[in-house]
Amino acid sequence: MILLGCVALLLPGLAWWAWLGKRKQDPLVTLAQVIGMSLTVIILMAEAAFMLRITFSMMGIVVILAIFVGLVIIGMIKRGERLPRGYYPYVWLGVLLFGGTLAWRLYQARDLLLPNWVDGQHHFLIIRTILETGGLPQDLAPYLPVPFYYHYGFHSVTAFFVTISGLEIGQAMLLLGQALNAAVSLSAYALGKALWKDWRPAAAAALLMSFATRMPAYYLSWGRYTLITGLVLLPVAMSMAIHVLRKPRRIADMVTLALLTAGVLLSHYFAAVLLALFMVLLGVGQLIRRRRKLNQAIPDFTKLALAAFSGLLLASPWLWRMVRFSVLKTTLTSNVINSVEDILNGSGTGAYVWYLLGPESNHWLLLVAGVGLVLALLLKRKWVDFAVWSLVLAVFAIPGAITFAPFRADHFAIIIFLPVTLWVGWLFWQAGCWLGRLLKQRWVSTLVIIMLVVAWVAWDFPLNADIVNPVTVLVTQADLDALEWVEENTPRDARFLINTAHWLSGVYRGVDGGGWLLPYTGRWAIVPTVFYGFSPDAAYKQEVRRWGQEASTLTTCDEAFWMLVEEADVGW
Repeated sequence: MILLGCVALLLPGLAWWAWLGKRKQDPLVTLAQVIGMSLTVIILMAEAAFMLRITFSMMGIVVILAIFVGLVIIGMIKRGERLPRGYYPYVWLGVLLFGGTLAWRLYQARDLLLPNWVDGQHHFLIIRTILETGGLPQDLAPYLPVPFYYHYGFHSVTAFFVTISGLEIGQAMLLLGQALNAAVSLSAYALGKALWKDWRPAAAAALLMSFATRMPAYYLSWGRYTLITGLVLLPVAMSMAIHVLRKPRRIADMVTLALLTAGVLLSHYFAAVLLALFMVLLGVGQLIRRRRKLNQAIPDFTKLALAAFSGLLLASPWLWRMVRFSVLKTTLTSNVINSVEDILNGSGTGAYVWYLLGPESNHWLLLVAGVGLVLALLLKRKWVDFAVWSLVLAVFAIPGAITFAPFRADHFAIIIFLPVTLWVGWLFWQAGCWLGRLLKQRWVSTLVIIMLVVAWVAWDFPLNADIVNPVTVLVTQADLDALEWVEENTPRDARFLINTAHWLSGVYRGVDGGGWLLPYTGRWAIVPTVFYGFSPDAAYKQEVRRWGQEASTLTTCDEAFWMLVEEADVGW
């Protein structure tokens, strides 16, 4: 059933490939596009069903899958194009490489029983509500009095996967989350191939990202599944934007870019901002480079803008809902400034960002990437768009340099791996090419890049085997046993007092398995996941905040304990 679920997830992308995909391009790029389009189509179907008030039943999903199978078959027959000779060995090589990355990611998650840290709890709850509702819910009742207006890409895809595979929600989140984490490397390969037009620097970047850099593997520690979904789609959308400008007559690329743009917008707002920034730089750079031929440049720019705007229109129904509720939402404030940093390592922002950019081998990668970027700007001005995009991300990752609210420096630090690995891959490749020309042996360039990548991976590989920060592990086997006991032996309306601690901006969290009571068992806890902060009801948030704060100070069954028990009406 798990294999069936994986195949079902890929069917929408395969249907796109059968009708609009390129037959003669790099199979790894095709695989990245198929994964990206599968995610996008499922996300847009969820939005359409919500707007039309349609719910999904198991029979309805079977019918949808049958339609996609039919589209794949008809599209293949209708186009009737033969794949190039020697294509299939590269397909299997791509599957093998992706399978190796996925196996490594699953090994890194080997000891986790439920998704990690605090975010995993409300992601679990949202998926549970989607499954019970049969689609995107209006709110999270009966669990939380909170309207649902979150970026839902990961949740809708995981709910679809749970339905087909039959896995428990927690298992599906861990498996699919790690599959998406592995897929980021494929997407980066697609972007590298679009930028450098050579598979070697693109492959170097993908391998470094898979086995050498701390990010995105470390996302597992935080349960940052929504951002990782956005980062699967972001590089594919960026590569498609480049193709649209290079071959603006290909309408299929414009349609694909529009769909991918919508997918990014609905998956994570930070990824959406990064894509918008790149598209602006790409379009403006195109006009500047071709300023002497504006009569040709402006139509090409217009097609890029039209594709991006079409994607915005596709996502606009849900985006408008997000804006509307976000305006109503009253943000709680706190005098705790470095909450995240204090939680993880007790140091200030600068040290925390440096930690995120590490370990030491990754710090050296930053230097190599910087050299590659500078050389590329001197040698190849056509890459200035991506270079400026990379520099902007680097500047915002410097604590205290420039603030781009609501994003912090650490937000940029954890996504800087994308441009870093791409620039490192280019420099490794370029160094090999220079040496090959010097020795008059073309094969030397490939040998050099292989040796450098293998050496760096050998340096980092042992450091990433235990990628999960033990501080972020909230559930042990004893916690899981307790959660299952609660589910089997307590009434549905049971209300629990749990241990709490400050999280962010006045929001409190459960410190152990107690934080999983609501998402896993449906039982109310005094801090019902940190998602209560998304409520537009300021009085409700203030009440839960106060209860969480009071619970965090309890040390014994004193008068304060019994007052809280009575006020919050808890019996367990």
